[in-house]
Amino acid sequence: MTKIVPLLLFTLLAAAALIVDASDRDDHSVQLAELRLTPQLTTDWDLVFQQHQVEGVLVLFDPQQQTLTTNDLNRANTGYIPASTFKIANGLIGLELDVVAGAEQVYPWDKQQRAFKVWNQDHSFKSAFKYSVVPIFQQIARDIGKQRMVNMLASLEYGNQKAGPVLDSFWLDGDIRISAIEQLQFLQKLHNETLAVSHRSQQIIKQVMLTESTENHALYAKTGFGHHGDKYIGWWVGWVEMDERTVYFALNLDLANIQQASLRQKIVKQVLQL
Repeated sequence: MTKIVPLLLFTLLAAAALIVDASDRDDHSVQLAELRLTPQLTTDWDLVFQQHQVEGVLVLFDPQQQTLTTNDLNRANTGYIPASTFKIANGLIGLELDVVAGAEQVYPWDKQQRAFKVWNQDHSFKSAFKYSVVPIFQQIARDIGKQRMVNMLASLEYGNQKAGPVLDSFWLDGDIRISAIEQLQFLQKLHNETLAVSHRSQQIIKQVMLTESTENHALYAKTGFGHHGDKYIGWWVGWVEMDERTVYFALNLDLANIQQASLRQKIVKQVLQL
């Protein structure tokens, strides 16, 4: 009898452990700094997406209200190619490794004519970020190098951290993937300057991310546009500061063509009423 009791106790503890593990696996909550939140599904934005005849996901995180809201729970957790939203991480890594000297570093035009006219001129790091000048950020990636890029993606916990197969285009057509919720986790750390890089690097990136400033709000963001099967993926990620309140957003859309690119900002602004 004395042998049966310890065996029974062991069995009960093992069963309890399995229950806890199963609970952990079923937990869809998300860690955002000191908050752990379960995404809440809303249908309030359906009319906005329908109005513009596009499919996609928007995720909003409001730390003050302690809410994490989305219109599509599955897509919010699905990884997509980051496209030019990766310029946030790419620039941050470049600054941290002294590949980029600062916001005003000059990149002379290489005299190669490209499709976007605004690319065909000299740029500073700040303007290259603003106009999403791909060739400049490709050179930054090459200067960083493969191993350092892989190491830094791991340190930043950026998406699935896969920097391949081609170093200077993996964020456009390679293996890296990031979900809308992972974008928010990365952005909040950047905003709070808690990423595993210097405060200086984070402050410079935030400076170049400033997209819009009015009496009522300041908007820090980056667009992205890339291939997604036979369609395109359109991103807009960032945060808006309003009356000492910060709301983070990450949007990705299935787009038929580049003419629909402006819908990225329109949808977010409609939802946020900016």
